[in-house]
Amino acid sequence: MKLTKKWFIFLLLIWPISFGLGVWDGEYAMSAVTGFGLTITVYYEQQLERLDKQHAASIRDAANSKVMMFVFGALILAFSFGVFFFDQPQVPLLDTIHLVLGALLALRGLLIRSAYEEVTVDSSKTIRL
Repeated sequence: MKLTKKWFIFLLLIWPISFGLGVWDGEYAMSAVTGFGLTITVYYEQQLERLDKQHAASIRDAANSKVMMFVFGALILAFSFGVFFFDQPQVPLLDTIHLVLGALLALRGLLIRSAYEEVTVDSSKTIRL
């Protein structure tokens, strides 16, 4: 099943609403963050199918490497601050997994989007000064 532009826009509107209701009700807020990230990643991953395989593979590799560098840096900082400065050796596992997974998927999708736009923009029509 392909994620069409109409479904993409619909899901981009539904996930923040679900997050707001989840925060208000106390459940499913972090699942909405994961769904939002998954929606962005799937849509822009489908956009890569329009390119040839070599460009698509290089864009995926670049996005994955940037995401992994961000993950390691952010986790080192977060756990260092959490353990040493706030004396919190434990965090709620399920909420953390949903939050981190959603943020990483959204970051990956946005990185793919920016690389895809750079490849598809025709630079021969631009005026350079």
